[in-house]
Amino acid sequence: MRKLNSLLIFVSTFLWFITIQAQDWETYGYAKYLFSTTENDSLSNENLVDHQLHLRINNRYYPTENLSVGVEFRLRGFYGDLVEKQPQFKQTVITDYPHDDLSSLFWEKKSSLGYGQIDRLFFNYNYGDWQITFGRQRIAWGTSFVWNITDLFNPQSVLDFDYEEMPGSDALRIQYFTGVAGRLELALKSSPNKFERTVALLWLHNKWDYDFYLIAAWQHDKPILATAFAGDIYGAGFRGEFKISDSVSEQQLGETLLPISNYSDSDKKNINAVISLDYTFPNSFYLHSEILYNSIGKKSNTLLYSRQALKAGLLSPSQVSLFFETAYNIHPLVRGTVFLLHNPNDNSSIFVPSVSWSAITNLDLYLIGFITDGDPLTEFGSYGKALFFRTKYSF
Repeated sequence: MRKLNSLLIFVSTFLWFITIQAQDWETYGYAKYLFSTTENDSLSNENLVDHQLHLRINNRYYPTENLSVGVEFRLRGFYGDLVEKQPQFKQTVITDYPHDDLSSLFWEKKSSLGYGQIDRLFFNYNYGDWQITFGRQRIAWGTSFVWNITDLFNPQSVLDFDYEEMPGSDALRIQYFTGVAGRLELALKSSPNKFERTVALLWLHNKWDYDFYLIAAWQHDKPILATAFAGDIYGAGFRGEFKISDSVSEQQLGETLLPISNYSDSDKKNINAVISLDYTFPNSFYLHSEILYNSIGKKSNTLLYSRQALKAGLLSPSQVSLFFETAYNIHPLVRGTVFLLHNPNDNSSIFVPSVSWSAITNLDLYLIGFITDGDPLTEFGSYGKALFFRTKYSF
């Protein structure tokens, strides 16, 4: 299988070169270098320095007016202390898919690692008001910017700043557009594991200048009902999401069960809710805040439940999470941003300042820091501190 995956990556690259001038072929992507220095007492009592090279190539082929094919892959190389000292580093950086992961490990040494992976491979067909997409694709649902509890296929993490595309889902997606701002959508994600399968139906309708979403789904081997909205109040963005599902089972949590209390101990419905507000002033000053509520979230020893939270479909292991953000254009080409994630139950936080600079055409520089505060076993208390510097060239 490894040889097959390597061949797929090679063929995609070869097709890119021989068809780059063709009118029915489109290629774009970027190359990035990421430097990081990390201080984490749980891994080492010294600063850990790491380097990453990242090449992404996205391809679109349009054989007919109604049909398109997408092939996207990324090649990444790592060198540094985290490769050597972080347990199971390879498993944390290579996305695991339920079917063939279409990845190839190029090398793995004591302090370096290189691999390639196809994270998009799909066929898209449009006919009238219908759109059908089959294969590994990104299905992005939800209205909130930080916690997308109604994104049943791939909810994003605001701390995962270096993977803009997010992993894809092996799925079939059928959309019927009922109007300019309305659609019906059916999405099916397959997996050999029944707790990783998803069947979801979404209805989007616009009323009173608001987008309203209704979602009915079967996920984690249980039914889910969800709703979301997006609009504004006197120019301020106003968004919300709500989801309810049956209680979490021990089978769903799998190998993450703890000898102490677990999410599966409660037989009550699992209720999640998010409210989001944001506003941009005329001088570009930006304010944004969100609150997340999990009915089965933990109030103490939150760190112990991080893996369980993923299995349970929670975006945070805690009961209540707060987010505050402000940003400002220091210069037309320079933007500064600061945000704070805070857990009011265990009083832990992560403070994230950043600055981005569009240095020249297609070249962006990015500096971001993670500063954490909290006692051991709190949600953010063991994150440590980190500083990242990234250069990105787009083509």
